[in-house]
Amino acid sequence: MDKLMDVGRMDNYYEQIVKKKFTANQFTALVLSLCGVITVIVLCVFFSGIIPILVPVSLISLGVGIWLIYYLIKNSGIEYEYTFVMGEMRVERIKGKSKRKKVAAFDVKDIDDIGKYIDRETGKRTVDPSKHGLILHAEENDTNIDTYYVIIHDKIRHKHAILTFTPNKTTLEKLRPFLSVELKKKFLKMMKEEEKYEAEAKKEAVQN
Repeated sequence: MDKLMDVGRMDNYYEQIVKKKFTANQFTALVLSLCGVITVIVLCVFFSGIIPILVPVSLISLGVGIWLIYYLIKNSGIEYEYTFVMGEMRVERIKGKSKRKKVAAFDVKDIDDIGKYIDRETGKRTVDPSKHGLILHAEENDTNIDTYYVIIHDKIRHKHAILTFTPNKTTLEKLRPFLSVELKKKFLKMMKEEEKYEAEAKKEAVQN
């Protein structure tokens, strides 16, 4: 959580920026894509010296390849912005520091459920997202133990959905007052468990 960046600390307004972290498989896919593009460029340029008709093809491939490499690298940087405004949460995905896309918008008071998405002990999901219709991702990494989920009524698509995200402590505290009585009880229990885990982790780190 300490690697997340957050700005703005007004009572009725708060923003948190979460940088998307690629999993090993996603990173491998990106590297393979880049290698594939470079390989095609090299082959086209090489064979154009043997087969003259391939000269224009190699030039086109070179231009397209350079553009694809630029596009892949630029769009590999993804961030999520959580904005809390007067009891409403808005989530946007930011690509390449410029392109924005709305992920979700919902009233916190209408949240049906909230919890940890990944169990600390087993490393497995605590909920089956496929059972909640629309699945919206806005987390640092879906295997991260700091990932949470909320069952919401998305205002953008007007559908029931599950949203996975990586809130820091301030974002969580902003949500708490608007939750239902039952969810507040669950929330407090969850926070106590997190505090206990953090205390034990610090104690173990000192001992080591």
